[in-house]
Amino acid sequence: MPVLAVFDAEGRWCDTHVCDGRINEHLGRQGVSWGREGAPAGLRPLERASLFYVRTDDGYLGLLFEAGEWVAMSAGAEHFFDDGHAAPARPLPAALPHFDAFVEEVLMLTGNDADEEA
Repeated sequence: MPVLAVFDAEGRWCDTHVCDGRINEHLGRQGVSWGREGAPAGLRPLERASLFYVRTDDGYLGLLFEAGEWVAMSAGAEHFFDDGHAAPARPLPAALPHFDAFVEEVLMLTGNDADEEA
């Protein structure tokens, strides 16, 4: 299940979406597409859960995808990637949470306990 979090320009968490329709609405405005099946030619599904941040006019969108899902961004879209296993190739903006903190916040927001998920 993907999760989309909306952040303002200062990196404050403003809103969270887990509904595909709301996620698609936000991502479509940024030229981002994703799916669970049928990745477009040249794209591979993600091997592990991964976090992407996409810069918007108002701040950032944080996108958490599961292994097996795919994501495609328009050329030139300013984005950052963190899979929680290796240091991001391009450092995340300082105000935004890294993978583990993002996942922990999502679990808290949804009423899940991170210890139960391990």
